Amino acid sequence: RAPRTRAHTCTMPAQTAAQQDAYEALKREVRSVFQLVELETKDKRGMCDEREIPTIVRSLGLNPTQEQLRDIITELRGEDSQSGYVEYERFEKVMMRVLTDQKDEYTRDNEEKIMRAFRAFDPEGKGYIDGDYLKNILMTRGDSFRPKEAHQMLAAAVEEASGTLQGTFITRISLRCLHKAVGPIV
Repeated sequence: RAPRTRAHTCTMPAQTAAQQDAYEALKREVRSVFQLVELETKDKRGMCDEREIPTIVRSLGLNPTQEQLRDIITELRGEDSQSGYVEYERFEKVMMRVLTDQKDEYTRDNEEKIMRAFRAFDPEGKGYIDGDYLKNILMTRGDSFRPKEAHQMLAAAVEEASGTLQGTFITRISLRCLHKAVGPIV
């Protein structure tokens, strides 16, 4: 009879505890974000205006399409589709399912997509985008940036010494600003 190994008997409960801790931390984050917009009136405590749902969902790190947002809001309304308010218990249930079981469906800007967007502005394959070129794009296309917004984006992304945005750096920063300027890159 082979003796039990300590590593085998300790690994599973620790992993389960870690998963449970992560789940509880996620629940706290969902609650914390909901509390930012929770109504404080006597008859609406524990509820939020459904018009806040897109903001809450995005603040939880999701980037749903308009259709996905409509589906989430419809599900959150449930039977009470006319009140315009969402109860926290229902919100937590739906959001925990989305965040744990369907997160990939609601996350559109993965690394591959970001790099495709980068390559659209680097057709020669140099591995970088000139900062002045990017500034021009940000301020003249799509939902154009104000000068201050463009400056903030470039200050965070462009290497000071070379004046370029490097492709290797691009996946470490958010391209939501670039997405805002030119729309989705498919």
